[in-house]
Amino acid sequence: MKTKQLYLSDSYLKQADAKVAEIEQNEKITVVYLDQTIFYAQGGGQPADIGIIAGKNGTLTVSHVSYNNGKIQHKGMLSGTLEENDVVTLTIDWKKRYENMQLHTAGHVLDQAVKNIIPNVYGVDGTHGIQGKNYIEFNEEIKPDQLPQIQKEIENICAAGEDITTQMVTHAEIKAMGIHLPFDLPKNKDLRIMSIGSYPAMPDGGTQLKNTGECWPISVDSVQEKKNLWRVQYSVKHPQHKKSPESIKKKKEEHLPLVSLEELKVHATRLEQEVKADVDEGSPDLHTKYLGKNGLFNQLAKTIKDIGPAERKQAGMLLNQVKAKITAALKQTTTKQQHSAIDLTMPGTAPHVGHLHPVTQAMREITDIFEQIGFTRVRYPEVDWDWYVFESLNMPPHHPARDEWETFFVDVPDTTKDVAYDSNNPRKRHPSLVGGKVVLTTHTSNGQVREMERMDSTPPIRFINIARCYRRQQDATHTQMFHQFEGLVIDKHITIQHLKGTLDHFAQHFYGPTVKSRIRPFHFQFTEPSFEVDFSCHICDGTGVVNGEKCKFCKSGWHEVGGAGMVHPNVLKAGGIDPDIYTGFAFGWGVERTYTLKPGLNIDDIRLLYSSNIQFLEQF
Repeated sequence: MKTKQLYLSDSYLKQADAKVAEIEQNEKITVVYLDQTIFYAQGGGQPADIGIIAGKNGTLTVSHVSYNNGKIQHKGMLSGTLEENDVVTLTIDWKKRYENMQLHTAGHVLDQAVKNIIPNVYGVDGTHGIQGKNYIEFNEEIKPDQLPQIQKEIENICAAGEDITTQMVTHAEIKAMGIHLPFDLPKNKDLRIMSIGSYPAMPDGGTQLKNTGECWPISVDSVQEKKNLWRVQYSVKHPQHKKSPESIKKKKEEHLPLVSLEELKVHATRLEQEVKADVDEGSPDLHTKYLGKNGLFNQLAKTIKDIGPAERKQAGMLLNQVKAKITAALKQTTTKQQHSAIDLTMPGTAPHVGHLHPVTQAMREITDIFEQIGFTRVRYPEVDWDWYVFESLNMPPHHPARDEWETFFVDVPDTTKDVAYDSNNPRKRHPSLVGGKVVLTTHTSNGQVREMERMDSTPPIRFINIARCYRRQQDATHTQMFHQFEGLVIDKHITIQHLKGTLDHFAQHFYGPTVKSRIRPFHFQFTEPSFEVDFSCHICDGTGVVNGEKCKFCKSGWHEVGGAGMVHPNVLKAGGIDPDIYTGFAFGWGVERTYTLKPGLNIDDIRLLYSSNIQFLEQF
């Protein structure tokens, strides 16, 4: 059953009821599916909503929402219990939603302003708040000296108070309307178009303001060229006054409070949960923390002045109820303390502590698994010579194999001398002799030849190298900085069987005893033969089918995790090792990619791992 997306027809819904259709729960995270939702699922450049899903016996604090083949996943920490067919109340964090609406609408206003000034230009991609980034990428050149004109046009569109309208449509209707499509439309989602005033409509699935007069001040910040696309960065500024500036014509009835009753309910629920957790732990001095002059309750109560007059009475009643609950909870704790015997020999209450970041947890688990079979953990530079990152790995200057790595170069003088490359003696271009370019490492493979040198070119070698890597990629499955772990084994008589056995060992210990690996032919310049590595799905045991239906997690029975292969003879030569005597294998995978495939995590966007969303990170 698909989830009905109520926000497509009304972006201003802050609260609604729904029925629980399905629940997936494990020790780390709970996923709830509903028959309908007001929570926006991350996509189209707009971040997901957060908030609460409250039932009669439990509450889910939603930290992320994602779209999965028609069904929307509400992920977070569950307090109490929720069951299928429960009727629940959904409340979004309105302040966060309204900020996201401002950013998304601002992106469309920017897009239209550019179209008004530069003929035949169109936006091909955009981000509106994910990881704090706001930009639209255009297909034609945008010059820096055009930005003031674009800024003026944005202000004109906002000042005109243009109505923003939306309409649900089909693929056929979009085609019949002659709407320009700079990208392919999804086949598995409901389609909607949005229009600013009388300007041409365009596809959009996000949440939008009702009128451009409602826009906060929009600033065009910069323009950059990226892969023959021109990225225009923008920002919006939260107005410091309650009324809109005179330059923006906005009807009085359209003014929305920046703090609403629904948002107050979200914060109140979180505060009650925090009190309960502190009481259960027996934390000291709770009265000062919650009911003191600068306590958390008084901080929450101060927000009532920003709530509209029509809702202020209900807000006051809600705050009185919250205070009564907090007082009762603290009184109960005090009573217990007064009537309980005190044993002065008992240790004090341990302070609340955090935990390691999930990426760090993954690194430690990976290290432990490989140390069990004799691997040694090493680490090599993240800023390194071009020689170690490319040339020593059988990629001489200008070789086409370098193109796929999307490399960041460090702006320092290139001291490379004009020395011919000799595949039989690649160390002739060694940077310690002739210098070279400096790069941010695109992979941990730069440690291969460095380890051979450290071992005086004398195998056996068996290492696991974990470090940060950098590539010019940024989307739901890639980040410009990521972590990778690299395995290297060199000795006499090493074969593909040793590689396959190592892969199976890792798969079974990291994902589960029934998980297997498989290798598929591929090409990497520094291994021969080379392979892509897949692990069987732990949900469907590699069959691709669960209860007669296609597995929702893997779709095919297997997950691609990374590359591997037998070390190329030229790489061994670069490390001073004779390839006629020694052979070896290597593999390298992203830590984040490998971790997100673990059972029960349901992480569909690795950028979440680097967010500052404490609610999300506390689940691991």
